[in-house]
Amino acid sequence: LFEDMQFSDFTLNVHGRQFQAHKCILASSSKVFEAMFQHPTKEKITNQVVIEDIQPEVFHQLIRFIYTGRLTSTTMETMAARLFAAADKYLLDQLKSECESHLLRQMSAENCMELLLLSSDQIHPADELKKNAMDFFRRYPREVMATEGWKKARQENPN
Repeated sequence: LFEDMQFSDFTLNVHGRQFQAHKCILASSSKVFEAMFQHPTKEKITNQVVIEDIQPEVFHQLIRFIYTGRLTSTTMETMAARLFAAADKYLLDQLKSECESHLLRQMSAENCMELLLLSSDQIHPADELKKNAMDFFRRYPREVMATEGWKKARQENPN
């Protein structure tokens, strides 16, 4: 179904790129889509939704995961953090968990602050990711504070 989207009945417009999907598959995978299709929303009536806060390449992988339950290692290497945030938004717990596991394995001084902020900025907080980022920072404060990620975090979050 993922490859040809035959009999699709819903369009997801992501920054001008259109993705076709099946309502029943979206709703069975995500409580967000389920709620969207159960009530008389604009999206249910028009059979389309506009999504502006996720990049098309990230959304493509999110849809791929909904349909196949799989991600490529390249996907995880290049967009795990963005996919983690998208999975959180659409309440895709399995995808969020896989992304979180990958991010935990890849934690470094360079990305520690990004991951700490990401874990705190979710609709449903990622407590394990947050705890591990904080522990990493406690173990390697000099290394973390010497990174661009630290400087950027301090500028964006002065308190």
